[in-house]
Amino acid sequence: MNGRRLAVRANLLLGALLMLVVWVLLVWVAARPALRRLIDLTPQQVNTVDPATEDLLRELRAQKVEVEFHLFFPAMAGQAADEEMAQVLRIRDRLRSLTKYLLRRYQWLGGEVVTIREYDLQSDLAATREAAQAFGYTGEGDVVVVAARQPGRERRFRSLSLLSDLAEIDLPGLRGNAGPASLKVPTLKRYLGEVVLSSALKGLLVQGAPVAYLLRGYSRFLDTDSVVIGSAYGKFVRGLQSLGFDVRDLSFGREHVVPRDAALVVVLEPDAEFSDLDAVALFDYCKRGGRLFLNYVWSPIESRNPDGGKLGELLGYTVGRAPVFHLIPDASGRVGGPGLSGHPAVAKLQLEPSPTHEVTRRLALSGARLEVGGARALDQRPGAAGELQRAWILRTGPFGWLGRPGADGQPDLQAPPQNLLMPFLVGLAIEVPAAEPAGAAAGGKAAANPLGNGQVVIVSGAFANNSGIDAFGDLGYNICNWLAERRVLMDIQTRAYAARQMQVQPQQQDRIRWLCVYGVPGLFLFCGACVLYRRRRT
Repeated sequence: MNGRRLAVRANLLLGALLMLVVWVLLVWVAARPALRRLIDLTPQQVNTVDPATEDLLRELRAQKVEVEFHLFFPAMAGQAADEEMAQVLRIRDRLRSLTKYLLRRYQWLGGEVVTIREYDLQSDLAATREAAQAFGYTGEGDVVVVAARQPGRERRFRSLSLLSDLAEIDLPGLRGNAGPASLKVPTLKRYLGEVVLSSALKGLLVQGAPVAYLLRGYSRFLDTDSVVIGSAYGKFVRGLQSLGFDVRDLSFGREHVVPRDAALVVVLEPDAEFSDLDAVALFDYCKRGGRLFLNYVWSPIESRNPDGGKLGELLGYTVGRAPVFHLIPDASGRVGGPGLSGHPAVAKLQLEPSPTHEVTRRLALSGARLEVGGARALDQRPGAAGELQRAWILRTGPFGWLGRPGADGQPDLQAPPQNLLMPFLVGLAIEVPAAEPAGAAAGGKAAANPLGNGQVVIVSGAFANNSGIDAFGDLGYNICNWLAERRVLMDIQTRAYAARQMQVQPQQQDRIRWLCVYGVPGLFLFCGACVLYRRRRT
C-alpha cells in the first residue's frame, strides 16, 4: 500500500512539473521577437492599421530601408489662461498620445528598420540641438519628422506639424452661425495620423515632383481654392500637393500644346465641348506617352453636359447627357423588388470597383465603399479606333436607369419596370498606343518611346470635391499616382483612427508578474492536491 501511495504522489509531482515546464515554455515562446504577434481585441479593431500600411512596412523591411521618426514635442508648462487655451492643451496632449501609440504600431510592424526618437530639451540638450539643426526644426510647436534612407542613397525627410498636418480641428470663428450654438473652443474632429504618415513615408521613396496641370478653360465655374465649399476642389488640390505633385494651371493659348514637363493633365467637371484644336492637342499628348484624367459630372443645365466632342471621337468614348440613377437597397425586405426609388438618394451611386485594374484593385479587395453623385453613363463611341485598349474600372449595380426628364422638366426619380433596369459604366481606362517616331515609316528603326503608351482615365460623377474627398478621395489620388507612374504611393487608405490604449501602472505590473510566476504554477499544484485528496478519500 505504501508503495502504491508513493507512486501516486510521484505521478502527481511529475504531472505538476510537466505542467510547469509547459507553462514556462509557452511564456518563453511568446517572448521570442520572431514569434510575437499583436492581436487587436477592441471593437471594430480600432487599433489596427490599414493593410496598405502593413504592406508598406513589410516592403521597407525587405528592402532594408531605414525609417526614422523624430518627435519634437516641447514641454507644456504653465496653466491655461482660459477655456480655449485649456482645450488646445488637451488636444495637443491627445494628439501626442495617439501619435506615439500609432508609431509604436509602425515600429512593431517594421521591426529593426524602424526607429523612434523623442527629444527632450531639458534632459538631453546636445542631442536635441543636433537633431534640430539636421532637420531644420526651429521650435515651431509639436513636429514629427519622417525620414527614410534607401540603401546607397542619402537620407530624405519631411516635417509634419501635429496640429495642422496630422489632425483636422474645428477652430472658433470658422462657422458662420453666431449665438450660443456657435463653436466656442477648438474641437478635435479627426485624427489623420496613419494616412499622413504613410503617405509621407511613401513620398520619400519617390524622387522628384511630377507636374500636374489643371486645364482651366473648360471648367469655367470650378473653384479649386476653397476648402470649405462642398462643390469646390481645394482639398483635392492640397492633397495632391501633399503627395508631392507640383500642381499648376493650364490654359491653351495660341499654340494649343501641352507643356513637355507635364506628368499628367487633369480636367475636373468640364462643362463645354473641347474645341477641335484642343482635342487634337490632348490626343497628341497622349500619343507621346502623356497621361490624362477626365472627371465628368452631370449638371441640371443641359448645355453644361458635354458628351466628349472631338476628344471623344479621337479616344473612342462618349458621355451620356442624362444622369444615372440606381435603386436604393431595401434592407427591411418588406417591399418587393430589388430596392426603392422616388427619393433623391437614387442619384448617389454605390459603385463596384474593378478587382483587376491597378487603380481600383486595392479598393476592391478591401471592400471599400465608393460613392459618386451626378454620374453620367460612359460608353464606347461607334467607329472608335481598334488599337485603343479599354478597361472598365467603375460600374454601377444591376438596377440602374437613366433619369429622363419628367413633367416638371427634372429627371424622373421613379424607376422604370425591373426588366428595363441595367448596370452602367461610369469609370473607364483607355490606353493610347504611342506614335511611331519620325523615320519609322520610311523603314528606319523605331526608337522606343521612353514614356510608353499614353494612359487616359475617365470617371463620371463627383467624388473628389470637398464634400466627398474625405470618404472617397483615395480613388482620385490613386488615379493621379497611377497616371504619374508613382504606383508606390497608391492605396493609402485612412480610417477613423482612435487608439484605445491600456495604461498599466507599476503596481499592476507587479500583480501581473505574481500571477504569471507564482499564481498559475500554484494553481497547478493546488489542483493536483485536490485530485490527490479526492483519490485518497475514495
